[in-house]
Amino acid sequence: MLDEVEKRKPNWSDRDSVAVAFADGQEWRVPKPWLEIRPRFENGVARTTYPVYTCGVRLDALLDAIADADAGFDRLAATATLAAELLSFHYDLADDDLDQLLAFRQGVPDSAAWIERVIGIATGQSGPKVSSVGSG
Repeated sequence: MLDEVEKRKPNWSDRDSVAVAFADGQEWRVPKPWLEIRPRFENGVARTTYPVYTCGVRLDALLDAIADADAGFDRLAATATLAAELLSFHYDLADDDLDQLLAFRQGVPDSAAWIERVIGIATGQSGPKVSSVGSG
C-alpha cells in the first residue's frame, strides 16, 4: 500500500483541499475549485457575468473530456485522467501509483465512489466548494 504522507509534495495543504478515498481505501487530498466570475460579452462590451467553479483551464478541458466521453470505460479513463491531474497538485505519484489509486473493480460496492466524488469536487457540486488560493 502507498504511504500517502510519504508521497506529499512540499506544497501539500489541508486548508484548500478536500479528502477523497481512492481505490486503496486511504484518503488523499485534492484541491478545491475556486469561484471565478466570468463576463459575457456582446459586441465587445461586458453585458453580464456568470459564476463558474474552476480548477484552471487545463482541468476545465479535462472536465469537458469527461462530458464528451461515452459511458463506461471511456468515461472512467477521462475521470482517472482528471483525478491524476488533481492528485499531482499535492503528491509525487508515478504511473504505477496512479494505477493502484485509480482502479475500478466492477461489482465491488463503493469501488466507483471516487469517480463521482472527483467529478463532484472539480465541478463544485459536492464537498467544500471554494479554495481561497485559486490560480490558473
